[in-house]
Amino acid sequence: MVTGLINKRKISIAVADDSPIIRQMLSLLIEKDERFRLVGVFEDGSELISNIKEMSGSLSVCLLDIMMPQYNGIETAGILQVEHPELLIFGYSSFSEGPLVDEMYQNGAKRVFQKGKCTVTQLLDVIYEEFI
Repeated sequence: MVTGLINKRKISIAVADDSPIIRQMLSLLIEKDERFRLVGVFEDGSELISNIKEMSGSLSVCLLDIMMPQYNGIETAGILQVEHPELLIFGYSSFSEGPLVDEMYQNGAKRVFQKGKCTVTQLLDVIYEEFI
């Protein structure tokens, strides 16, 4: 069993994205999906890192935008990979390829999903498959 699965095998997830609309959309759709438990929504990587101790032990997945103020997704993924290697990290960005996406993978992202090309339902299905 993967660590971080809680409340009847729900996968706990935290989101960091600087767009209020994206945060709201992700929050609503994650909360409706009975496979997941949303444990945190943050404006940037710095805020996520500052609050990660409160989620420690229950957090399984971090979904990160690449371009954010403070710590962007690349920096955040690197910190998480070193300090919390048990977490699965996914990117969710307007970028689908290029050096920024490559850096996300180098810093531990399992996959980077492109906003507008991948539905949140598809994204959640892929994340869920990582735990089966």
